Amino acid sequence: MVLELTDRLTVETEDDLRLAVRRQLDAGRTRLVLDLARVAYVDSCGLGTMVQAHVSAQRAGGRVQLRNVTPRVRHLLNITRLSTVFDFYEPRPAAAVPEARFYTR
Repeated sequence: MVLELTDRLTVETEDDLRLAVRRQLDAGRTRLVLDLARVAYVDSCGLGTMVQAHVSAQRAGGRVQLRNVTPRVRHLLNITRLSTVFDFYEPRPAAAVPEARFYTR
């Protein structure tokens, strides 16, 4: 399941992501992809929520991968060493991945 995040992932929007991840895990979808193509900014709370999503998915027997990580967010993941925690999703051409639109405020 792909969750498409938009705008900013901050203390103001972290609950939206947390709830979206929880809904997917509760529905039995444990393999999640966070599409960050349209995320311009992530603060420390946003990073914490991404880690929390990763841990929750792992506990449910799944995983969280990141897709379309912008250079700015990739730099943040590198300096915080979270790039070693997350897998980066590289879609296969023939793969069909269900997508869910997830919009932050």
